[in-house]
Amino acid sequence: MKKIALVLAMLLPLVAGAQTKIKETAVPRSVILALEKTYDSYKVRTWYQAPGQYIAEVVIDGQNGRAYFTAGGDWQYSAFPVKMEECPTLLTAYFTDNYPGYRVKTLDYIEEMNGDNYYRLITTKKGISDKDFEMVFDTRGKLMKSNAPDPASVKRDYYTHNNPDATDEQLNKATKTSSSRHANRPKPRTDAPMVEQFAPCEAALADFEKSIGKKRCKSGPDWVNRNDEYAVAYFTDKQKVEKEAVYDIHTGRPIMVGKVLAKDRYNNGIMKYLAEKFAGEKYDIEKMVVYEYNSKFRGDDGKKPKPYTYVVVSQRIKNSRDKKFIRMEFDSKGQFSNLLAQPLDEKDVQ
Repeated sequence: MKKIALVLAMLLPLVAGAQTKIKETAVPRSVILALEKTYDSYKVRTWYQAPGQYIAEVVIDGQNGRAYFTAGGDWQYSAFPVKMEECPTLLTAYFTDNYPGYRVKTLDYIEEMNGDNYYRLITTKKGISDKDFEMVFDTRGKLMKSNAPDPASVKRDYYTHNNPDATDEQLNKATKTSSSRHANRPKPRTDAPMVEQFAPCEAALADFEKSIGKKRCKSGPDWVNRNDEYAVAYFTDKQKVEKEAVYDIHTGRPIMVGKVLAKDRYNNGIMKYLAEKFAGEKYDIEKMVVYEYNSKFRGDDGKKPKPYTYVVVSQRIKNSRDKKFIRMEFDSKGQFSNLLAQPLDEKDVQ
């Protein structure tokens, strides 16, 4: 990330800078050759000229973007607009948790000439606001640079504005990281694999042995701690189906069982949704898991929650061997219901 500060200085003026649409015949040959050298396959939609720059509006690997070149024919960088749900989970979680009352104006994936790639997010306060703030994240979603206000002050101001009579205790509680919206479901956690051994409580071990045990278990179980609230037993049953038994980590009470679906068992409604969401893009379904709650489990409303499906989709990061993962939940009818911020636990797809 050696040139991030320099690139940011270049990018900001471009937003307001004058750009004139020009014909390709007006573009210097050196710029055309630089574009050909930078990308093996591309399609130019439009050329623009700005002070000291030439800008190609291009389509590369099915994705629209802009490539910036100096007047002398040197490629500087390219910017590809992306959606928030397409970004690494660390990025989406950071912005969602820390900047309530703010909106995303632009979000781009930047490719630099020196090989550095990163995400650049421009945000502003909702409503009437004439000030933009910039955040830079690496390809894994870790914040690298920002001139945005301190998150604690943002959350405090937001809560104070909406709750003018709030006490200091309520303000302190509100400015902490928000919890998951689904109290009865596994909550997101950080993208940091755990290394320590984990042993569930005796009640969870006893229930697993009684309800599943060696009679139904071909391999496993491998126990993990899921967000310090759930104990999960990963195992494969006699039919070689991968499953996940989820227990309350404190009481050992069985909550639900997840079944990893084979590709020929994928939900058609979900498949249609993904095809439309990622139209024209390459993606892979890493796994699709159907969670069904224990017959005795009841939610806060006293009712048994309906089954839901958890899906992990991956996409290759441009000019990198790494992947980015998008985690989603769908209701019992296959309708999208929630975008998860982080992996469920260390055994979830990293």
